[in-house]
Amino acid sequence: MKKKRGLFVILAGVVLLCVLTVCYFALLKANSSEEETTEEETTQEEVAAIASDDISTLTFEAGDQTVTFQKAEDSWTLEGQEDFPVDASKVDSVVSCLASVKADRTLTDVEDPGEYGLDVPTNVIEVVKTDGSSEKITVGDKNSSTGNTYICLNDDASTVYTTSTDFGSTFSGGLYNYAESESYPTITSSTISKIVVKKDNNSYTVTNNGKSSTGWYVQEEDNKKQEADSTQVGTLQSTVAGLSFAGYYNYNCTDWAAYGLEKPKMTLTVDYTEEVEAESTDDAESDSDANTDDTDDSGETTTETVDRELVLYVGNINENDGNYYVRLGDSGELHGISQASLDTLMNGKAFDYWKTSIDSMTISDLDHLDVTYQGTTYTLKRVVTEEKVEKDKSEDTDNDADDDTDDDTDADSEDADDEEETKTVTTYYVNDQEADGDNFTAFYRAAAAMVCQSRLEENTTKGDAELTLSYHGTDGSKITISYTPRDSSFYVMEDQDGNCGLVNKMNVKDLIDTFLTLTEGEK
Repeated sequence: MKKKRGLFVILAGVVLLCVLTVCYFALLKANSSEEETTEEETTQEEVAAIASDDISTLTFEAGDQTVTFQKAEDSWTLEGQEDFPVDASKVDSVVSCLASVKADRTLTDVEDPGEYGLDVPTNVIEVVKTDGSSEKITVGDKNSSTGNTYICLNDDASTVYTTSTDFGSTFSGGLYNYAESESYPTITSSTISKIVVKKDNNSYTVTNNGKSSTGWYVQEEDNKKQEADSTQVGTLQSTVAGLSFAGYYNYNCTDWAAYGLEKPKMTLTVDYTEEVEAESTDDAESDSDANTDDTDDSGETTTETVDRELVLYVGNINENDGNYYVRLGDSGELHGISQASLDTLMNGKAFDYWKTSIDSMTISDLDHLDVTYQGTTYTLKRVVTEEKVEKDKSEDTDNDADDDTDDDTDADSEDADDEEETKTVTTYYVNDQEADGDNFTAFYRAAAAMVCQSRLEENTTKGDAELTLSYHGTDGSKITISYTPRDSSFYVMEDQDGNCGLVNKMNVKDLIDTFLTLTEGEK
């Protein structure tokens, strides 16, 4: 039995060795050949060299159409559309990859070009040279392992080359990728002074006039004006400054209605400033200027600030790429801007930019503050008075006794020594009863620090206000703020003009607690 068992083990080992040997040689064979090719060269060689100066015409697939560019000297024209604004630098850029096309591998005796994507090529690049000869490069698939591209030359698909040149990305995009376009104006957030968003509804204007506490106002179509939140306006400025073209569709559009631009969905107008090089004068330099030290001439260009206005019309959405069709001023060019860039403006409303801070009054301008809590009104007042304080007198008994010559001087200064100086005394009152100053100022500061988490177009909350603050200024002005419970999370704030916002419930409760601390025992 032991002998049979040993023999079995030996036979199993032999079988396993045979299997491993077969697998090894199969793997070796697979690695040494590529899809039934008969010859492979690993040495990189140049298989095509087409200099830009030798090109008469260039034809390739640009998106869903075949285009042909004709070259004359250093310029290019589009065959059949000679007025098309060809950007010569963009065409030259793609042409540059043809100057030296090198193959990493050469596959010969190829029986099925379809294995390399050459039966349905991703592109066909054809060049007619100035001497009348032609060159054609047919572009197939990419090798998934190496990333190289399969190509064949001059319709000879029996020989396939792999090249590191990425023809797919180089000759990518549609016709307008090779067009010279107007530039979208360069605008920075800090240079914007006014933004006007005009729509069928919810139009608004945001203006920097430096007069409000934030420096900005937002105005609705009905001319209702509000102080704007500086943070929200900053976001709006960044949105406007960040706009740029994301598509180019027509260099000479004549049918704006087809793109929703005859009656735009939105018109954006932006006032901004731009630094430009100052124009030099024709006047001759004065003698004094001519005689200045050469070291004073820095050679720096003088600039000046000029006012600019941008007008952007926004139409329909392009169903192919999702961009909004846009027109810049009275330009004839049709462009696109991404939805993500414009949706904030398209969907925005004036109240989105209302300041979130809640109006109050500086305590120095306050005459009194009426606080109504749960139906009971308290009057808070701050009174500032000046009180006289006797000055400290310095006495020098020895000098008074020993030096009679000082008698007259002392007599003359006696009245000055008896003069009184004043000090400022601030007293706080609740319902004409003196209150703790720290508690008073703590409540006043808490009320001034209240902010809305968001604004509301209108107050639909039912019920009476739980807390109302009525500020009365020394100049006769008045500010009224009320807080009404809305739900488990928010109170509704409403001011004297009907402007509303949501305030965190806990913040209002903290304000009430601070007020109760102040008024404890003052009812």
